[in-house]
Amino acid sequence: MKLSTREQGTGLVVEVEGRIDTNTAPEFTAYTDKLVDDGADDITVDLSACDFVSSAGLRAIVTLQKRLIDGRLVFTGVSEEIMDVFAMTGFDKILTFE
Repeated sequence: MKLSTREQGTGLVVEVEGRIDTNTAPEFTAYTDKLVDDGADDITVDLSACDFVSSAGLRAIVTLQKRLIDGRLVFTGVSEEIMDVFAMTGFDKILTFE
């Protein structure tokens, strides 16, 4: 997995390339925790180059959402396959998508 960040308006966009799975979810959490610790409260996660999210990846996403409870978390570029995972787990009801 490759993670990168760019500024967009008043927030940050985290671009995810590859998979968020058992092996990479801790890296995703550490990366996004640092952003939040550094003051980010408006994060868009771009999944257009992400091809898989496992249950460990879903836990990492929930961790980020909990950290941003008073902020804004949005997901973009979600493939049909990953959206199916979000829908099967009910995440499509608790996450924001653009």
